[in-house]
Amino acid sequence: MVRLGIIGCGGMGGYHAKRFTELQQVELVGVCDVLQEKATALAEQLGVKAYTHHQDLLPAVDAVCICTPPRHRLDVMLDSARAGKHVFAEKPLALNLAEADLMVEAARQAGIKLMVGYVLRFTQPHKYLHEVFSSGELGRLVNCWTRRYMPCDMSNRWYGDQAQSGGVLLDFGSHDIDLLCWKGGEVRSVYAQFDRVRPTIRSDEHAQVLMTFQQGDMGTVDVSWSSHLSHFSFGVVGSEGTLISDAAGLVHKKLWNGEEQVIDTAALAKAQPPETIQEHFVRCIEQDSEPLVTGAQARSVLAVILAAQESGRTDQVVPVR
Repeated sequence: MVRLGIIGCGGMGGYHAKRFTELQQVELVGVCDVLQEKATALAEQLGVKAYTHHQDLLPAVDAVCICTPPRHRLDVMLDSARAGKHVFAEKPLALNLAEADLMVEAARQAGIKLMVGYVLRFTQPHKYLHEVFSSGELGRLVNCWTRRYMPCDMSNRWYGDQAQSGGVLLDFGSHDIDLLCWKGGEVRSVYAQFDRVRPTIRSDEHAQVLMTFQQGDMGTVDVSWSSHLSHFSFGVVGSEGTLISDAAGLVHKKLWNGEEQVIDTAALAKAQPPETIQEHFVRCIEQDSEPLVTGAQARSVLAVILAAQESGRTDQVVPVR
């Protein structure tokens, strides 16, 4: 049994708390937020104890799920690591590489699991596309891309403050950067453009990024909070075949000299539900195995995004450090 606590009782904290309580091998011990009313409300909903300081929660748990805004995450993460508690952290890991490096090193020294919440790896159609590509059936990677539009006015929320959220690419599009790095590996350089559409916005709300991977293949991310329509598409072009998904969860697959196939990945997920990100974190603790998304990988995603933001400021191709 893994004793777990939630730190940060906003939307994502409440979401993860409910998902973890569904797992038989998890005991949700308590929830914590610096705002008493938020901690109390979630605690009463779940029938657990409310805390207002994470250090008071740590002695009672084996692991924590950190869902604070990223600018408040460093001290919580470091204290958790020093206390020997495994950490599931919401994305992005941090707003800068200095803090990300401190977190990764703290986890390494403490010997704890540090997993970051890049949830798209655990959902369809992403799992199917990755499995087919990893099998070698598509040949070498030529190009991969995502286009994900989520119309949302962030003007009056902390997400709409660049200093607090890092803007649409870091807060939202880091999921997409992670997906493409899952295919292409290490990124060599990026070129990016950003836009702030609404007059009251204080953060980037539309971004497009061209990534060049170390082997010379390409990846493109196009994300938006300002689009008037929702949209999602994702694809992989290989030397031997192509996969393209659509918003309905259908994947179109064609190999050289073959017929086009259409795969209903929603039906695949219904027939064989994939492991959830919460289940995966708990299993890694119980089996002492490496998480699918480590702190080091999340740090690499952050490095790509910071390089993209520099590219947007300078209108230059920027190497990823």
